[in-house]
Amino acid sequence: MNVLGLQGANYFAVKYPIGSASGKNIRNASEQSRVTGESSSAHNGNYHGTLKMGYLHSEFSPVSGQELHMKYDESSTDDDPVMYVEGKDIHGKAFTQKVHLNEVDAENATPAEMTALRVHLAQQGDKSVKTSSGIPLMALGSHQDVNTAMDFKQYYENWASSLENAGFKQNAGIYISELERYLFFHRTKK
Repeated sequence: MNVLGLQGANYFAVKYPIGSASGKNIRNASEQSRVTGESSSAHNGNYHGTLKMGYLHSEFSPVSGQELHMKYDESSTDDDPVMYVEGKDIHGKAFTQKVHLNEVDAENATPAEMTALRVHLAQQGDKSVKTSSGIPLMALGSHQDVNTAMDFKQYYENWASSLENAGFKQNAGIYISELERYLFFHRTKK
């Protein structure tokens, strides 16, 4: 998919972050996660998705029908954080996967992987990511499949450039700061 394709997407996703975890012990977050489901619908009532209580992050898009739910996997450690991700892709097919966060590369990652990394960094207290825009999540409202890799570095840079050209330099800086956190995390964990 052309990275610019996400920019024009009508984005609407219901986000439901749940719980908190100690930055020192990822296992605490895993133990806090209990699986229960709760059906919910978008404001217009056209799409019913599942928000999973007890997960660190749960969201769905009434536009694309995609869902993402994530929590730390029981195998997760401080040295090898692993996020358990489940959801529905753009075709309505249910999926589950384990994302080893140290391996997520913003230059070749799926929206599911980038969202998992974003959730992890936010749980670790990273202020740049915690208050971020959630660009990796915007793919849920577009025609980008949640499990198809794309170049988020290029996407962030294009988006920031568009904002800067429109006179929103401060907003552009926020996006670049968020991107730098993802890139730094990947470089230091290789």
